[in-house]
Amino acid sequence: MPSLNELVMQRLYGQDIWAGFAPAAVRSEVQGWNGNHPSFARIMSSAGAKLVIDVGVWKGQSTITMANAMREKNIDGCVIAVDTFLGSPEHWTGPAALFERKNGQPDLYQTFLSNVHAAGLTGYIVPMPQTSTTAAVVLGRLGIAASVVHVDAAHEYEDVLRDATDYWKLLSPGGYLIGDDYDQTWPGVVRAAGEFSAKVVRPLAIETPKWILRK
Repeated sequence: MPSLNELVMQRLYGQDIWAGFAPAAVRSEVQGWNGNHPSFARIMSSAGAKLVIDVGVWKGQSTITMANAMREKNIDGCVIAVDTFLGSPEHWTGPAALFERKNGQPDLYQTFLSNVHAAGLTGYIVPMPQTSTTAAVVLGRLGIAASVVHVDAAHEYEDVLRDATDYWKLLSPGGYLIGDDYDQTWPGVVRAAGEFSAKVVRPLAIETPKWILRK
């Protein structure tokens, strides 16, 4: 019987995109921010998580953390990793050393793939190089529902509120929406989290810097 990861891969791509993959000559570093937060391990256990959508994955820290939790618990699961792999505004205007560019193209996707491959987690992770908005539409049309969604694609109020709204629709009843960067450094995130909590009438739990809602 095919694994859940294989089924999702076939629905999304019609083939195994990891087949024949060779790690690129990139800096294979699992760099990230809050991607190994303790809330992940707890929620992955309590939610009986099988299908996770990670929105905004950077170089793979949070994706690898959640997929590794599945492997350790012998869960037949899948993490769909959604990102443009182009970097956020602060990454383009911040330190140039965060990623390399080839002909102007950031090497983030190849770095992400290489990190997942090095972690031995290709059987748990389905990459989806797409904008968060378009990915939500595609996954919705495919009828894919998640038990956990992690939203960390942007810090601007409108973008965070839109992602929370779009991915809440893909979340199964009882599932968890986890957001990142709930901190006064990112006032747009704080505002969006509060407004969305009120909109869906669900209590907002704060485990700094994560904000968490259960559907």
